[in-house]
Amino acid sequence: MTVAERLFTTMLMRTTWMRNVASIALAGGVTVGLVAGCASSENETPSRESSAAADSSAFPVTIESTLGKAEITEAPTRIATWGWSNQDALLALGVVPVAMPTFAEAQYGADDRGVLQWDAQALEDLGVQTPTLLSGDGTGAAPIEQFAEADPDLIFAPYSGLSQEEFDALSQIAPVVGYPGEPWTASWEDQLTIAGKALGKEKEAADLVSDVESSIADAAAKYPALAGKTVTIALPNAPGTFAVSKSDDVRVEFLEQLGLVNEPNIQKADPSKDAEAVYFELSLEQASSIESDVLFVVAYDKETLTAFLTEPAVATQPVSTEGRIASTEDFSVDKNFAFGGLTVLTIPYILDDVASALNAAAENVQG
Repeated sequence: MTVAERLFTTMLMRTTWMRNVASIALAGGVTVGLVAGCASSENETPSRESSAAADSSAFPVTIESTLGKAEITEAPTRIATWGWSNQDALLALGVVPVAMPTFAEAQYGADDRGVLQWDAQALEDLGVQTPTLLSGDGTGAAPIEQFAEADPDLIFAPYSGLSQEEFDALSQIAPVVGYPGEPWTASWEDQLTIAGKALGKEKEAADLVSDVESSIADAAAKYPALAGKTVTIALPNAPGTFAVSKSDDVRVEFLEQLGLVNEPNIQKADPSKDAEAVYFELSLEQASSIESDVLFVVAYDKETLTAFLTEPAVATQPVSTEGRIASTEDFSVDKNFAFGGLTVLTIPYILDDVASALNAAAENVQG
């Protein structure tokens, strides 16, 4: 399996949360071997000093999720995270997790610890050591025993694909903040707002949301060709197919904040109409369904990107012949991954790269 196929498979895992592995682990007990996979030094206990004290009057607080309630009686001090990016909301609020996922493989663009670049910068800025790194990047089965070893007083996972079984098992360790709505659809604003409520830092969270939204608005003003143009996000995977982001994909929501409009006609081609999925897959023969002003191709290696763009079914489409395709070809590995997990920390990291690439394509729209 190529890097692109593996990443795409990982992304599609976010659309399904009933996992056989999780059920087996919870029914039969998680093996001690999971703890051995925990990539953290014994001496690397993070400082939990926060940039601003929690508002004690905010507690107790109850946070509802699709999977159940998290009843938080007092300001949490030991917070573990699961999912691709939930640690970002905590770090932005000056709170260091005691445990978070690890991103050890090359395609993430992380450092040699398995910490994403923007998280590494946040940890450095806060002057703290590396949190305990849990086995996995937050998309597979949650390592229940590792969570127990970390001894959290809150587990934060609003942007995740936790199953009900995992939620129930983790709730035996600490209150769990799950996802609102469907798995993997919580926006970066949702993540931050929920974190503010869970931490007693609602004002700080609201201020950060406002700051990032202001930055996005500034980018939209800087690149006026984006305004009102329709866009389709295409994700090439195996030969002969490509996936299309649905309207509740957080990346689509981000592009809409930049002034673009998710093109509606191709959405009608969705073969499964799966309400939980944030993507759907089409054959290359269906490339003629691309009617958007701009096509944004997100691929995890140049070989996959080139193969998709040179396919006759794609290359002959007006969006290609008229120069209306933008892509992640020139993005660094870490920035490519950052676009796949939009947060309060990653948006500033990739905002101008994304907006400028799309604007160059949008300027070629006729009429």
